[in-house]
Amino acid sequence: MPIAQWDKSYCTGHPLVDKQHEELFRMVNSLHDAIVAGKGKEVLGPTLTELATYTIQHFKDEEGLMTSINYPALAAHKRKHEDLTAKVKELIAKFQDGKMVLSVTLSAFLSDWLRHHIKEDDAALIKYTREHGLVAKPVGAGR
Repeated sequence: MPIAQWDKSYCTGHPLVDKQHEELFRMVNSLHDAIVAGKGKEVLGPTLTELATYTIQHFKDEEGLMTSINYPALAAHKRKHEDLTAKVKELIAKFQDGKMVLSVTLSAFLSDWLRHHIKEDDAALIKYTREHGLVAKPVGAGR
């Protein structure tokens, strides 16, 4: 059973953002499954790193969208991204140094953060774009 179940209630209506969110759910579930199965560092390390790398790119894409529309809550939203990025980088460093064992608590934390961030912060962003009739440059354009 997945720890984070994707469903349509997480859809923002922005195709690329939704696709990335769905992929983040898949990655959190993959990490959780590896933890529960007691996979070794050789599986958990790359899985955690892949999740972190994808999340950082997703944050950059979202921040590009927010910048392109002059989103008034950009600074606060970006701080939340930076806080999670810092925590995950710290966890990866501790894990790689053998100072931490990944547990179900980590996947639960990531799952909760992901669900709340989408339903609160990202939903507010998309609501703002709709209310203001903004046509934003597509997220990730130019890559």
